[in-house]
Amino acid sequence: MDQTTIRNRMKMIDELEEENKISKELLKSALENDENFCAAAKKTKEALAKRRRIKEKIMEEAGNKKVSENIKANKEEIATLQEILSSELVEYYQKNKTDQIEDSNGVQRKFKIVVKLLPKGITED
Repeated sequence: MDQTTIRNRMKMIDELEEENKISKELLKSALENDENFCAAAKKTKEALAKRRRIKEKIMEEAGNKKVSENIKANKEEIATLQEILSSELVEYYQKNKTDQIEDSNGVQRKFKIVVKLLPKGITED
């Protein structure tokens, strides 16, 4: 694949994303100018605020607070483990040229390597 083809495809994506951005703004404006939509949005906002207050009250109970903190700690550990696993799977793929690996239960598992182009002006080192 030559760079010209890749550049053209990137340009097409940029143009379509800009078109979508403009279209979304038009739709947002139409919604904001509709009285029925605004009234429904206000009721929804009030109901969500009430729901949030009730949830916060329940989450402050000692037992629930501890469970919530445990979930948060587990999520952080999972994120760390997933990041490490991703690196290990890339290395495994490069070495073995396969996208399958056997898990600890002996089950064959497929994995997927994903490449994502960062937005313009963003560089990660």
